[in-house]
Amino acid sequence: MYNDPMVQIKDIRKMSRHIGRDVAHNMDIPLDEFRTYIKPKEVRSLIRQYCVEKNGEYLINAMILQKIFKEINDWVLGIKLCKMASSGDLAASWDEDKNCMVFGNLKEI
Repeated sequence: MYNDPMVQIKDIRKMSRHIGRDVAHNMDIPLDEFRTYIKPKEVRSLIRQYCVEKNGEYLINAMILQKIFKEINDWVLGIKLCKMASSGDLAASWDEDKNCMVFGNLKEI
């Protein structure tokens, strides 16, 4: 995977829509709902952030694409967790030792 060739992205808008659809499909989230979590503009921003820029062109390989997918997946999961916690469907608390939010069953926390 580290020796994957770099491929030029010809149309970043089409690429961002394609990635968004793929992530929504993999997470089993309807596309309309998925767009409430992350917009195509934000996906384009992630593409620009992770891709290699050379002479004004963006280059991508399988490893970079995997990082983008993971970032979007984490983004959507984080928003879903926060929405569930704010609606009272999930418990959330701050863990001082781990220095992060902990989500869990309402009866556990």
